[in-house]
Amino acid sequence: MAGPVKQCLTLGCMGTCCVSILIGVIMIILVLSNIKTLGPDDQVVIHNLDGKEVLNGPMTGVLNPFRDKEWRKAQRLEPTQYVRIMDMLSGAKRVEEGPKLLFLNAYDQAEANQTKIVLKKDQYIRFVDRLTGTERVLRGPQTIVPGPWEESAQGRQQAKFVNRDSAVVVLNKVDGTQRLHTTPGVFFPSAYETVLEERSLIRVLPHETMVVRNKFGRYLIYSGAGGNATGTSFFLGPYDKLVEMEWSVFSAPSDVNPVQTITKETVTVIDMRVRKVEYQYEVRTNDNVNLRLQGTIFWKITDVSRTISMTDDPAGDVWHHARSALIQAVSKADLDTFMRSFNALVQVSFRQQAADGFYVQRGVEVQSMEVTKYDCVDPETAATLQDIIKETTNRINRLQAQRSENDVQFAKLRADIVLERQRTQLIQTQAFNERLAAEKDGEAKGAELAKSAATFIDGLNASLPSVEQRVDLYKLHKQLEHQNAKTKSLASGKATLFLTPQDMNLKLNPAEL
Repeated sequence: MAGPVKQCLTLGCMGTCCVSILIGVIMIILVLSNIKTLGPDDQVVIHNLDGKEVLNGPMTGVLNPFRDKEWRKAQRLEPTQYVRIMDMLSGAKRVEEGPKLLFLNAYDQAEANQTKIVLKKDQYIRFVDRLTGTERVLRGPQTIVPGPWEESAQGRQQAKFVNRDSAVVVLNKVDGTQRLHTTPGVFFPSAYETVLEERSLIRVLPHETMVVRNKFGRYLIYSGAGGNATGTSFFLGPYDKLVEMEWSVFSAPSDVNPVQTITKETVTVIDMRVRKVEYQYEVRTNDNVNLRLQGTIFWKITDVSRTISMTDDPAGDVWHHARSALIQAVSKADLDTFMRSFNALVQVSFRQQAADGFYVQRGVEVQSMEVTKYDCVDPETAATLQDIIKETTNRINRLQAQRSENDVQFAKLRADIVLERQRTQLIQTQAFNERLAAEKDGEAKGAELAKSAATFIDGLNASLPSVEQRVDLYKLHKQLEHQNAKTKSLASGKATLFLTPQDMNLKLNPAEL
């Protein structure tokens, strides 16, 4: 019996040894299979019974084969990147910024990599901490990494450039006040400040006026005519508003649109120069003739404060008040009187309405009111009126033609009178010249004759001592010269000469010889 027992023991020992050897081989295989090498960017998360742990590379070691493991790579952050990481146990957040090779902790969970915020010199960014509600503003130039709980709703923002022509309205969110920043330069808002709007410098020309309502409800009047009448300028305050008025605009009637239309326009800049408004009124004369009048009214604003306090539509007030005055004036005259003196009626109406104080209360002045056209509303009356106007025009044309003819005749008569006066002057001048020439010729001949006589008489001193004899001889000489000249003239001409014996001094009686 010892043999079988011994054999059994031997077999048992051999089985135990085999099992031990097998277990050892298995253990060696397990150990060798769990020898791991971690690279520089490798990480393994080991899930232990009491939690998790991480092993970061580079390393070589044996990992527990009986624990779950999670392999992951380290997160590489470039110089321009950052990442937010949350601890899943505590819920805390932190920020890691590059450049670095980031190994997360066992319970860390990383968001996607984000780019750092780079601000230029004229940029800024506003961050709000979601955890505490605090706010901060960072200016450029710099590179910014937000805090774990910080957010920027607007992101990078451009700073405002303030100069002499621009300003900014800034809201302080701590006390709710607003302020106007006008200092020239680059404006960066502080924490809890917001730029509500940019405002440009408002320029008022010399002929313009603007009205502003301030935060107390008072009116501020900015007139460009102040000082040297070179205009003015101002910034609208944080709580100030430009006063807007709704003025009536009256269209000019035309052939295309003969009916005048009335619209409204918003006016913020008041022109202090003379303004023109067109009108079209229907009036009725004393003899019940309905007329349509067209014309222009020239008016201007003289006192802005009165205008603002009394009316919102001075143009409409002028138009309607002038209409009322003109209706009253025309209603007192018949059609014939109106046609003969409508300008006088309009001027009377103009003076009456200018003196009633209506315009003074509204700070306006009406300078003139003119009628440019009138016609009858009723077609039959209009046709009759056209006939009257045509006949009147023809009469005026005939009178004008007669006046023109009379003017021509009068001008001709005046020209004839002037011509005859000039002829008289010519004749008088010619007569004077002829007389003067004759006098000069006579003087010359007389001088010549005197010299000839003196020479003749003086030449006979020796032969005839008596002066009287010499003079008689000179007279005889001249008579003979004249006689010879007459004879020569008769001989050279074709005339017939009849002479008596007495003329010839001939004696034909022989006895007398």
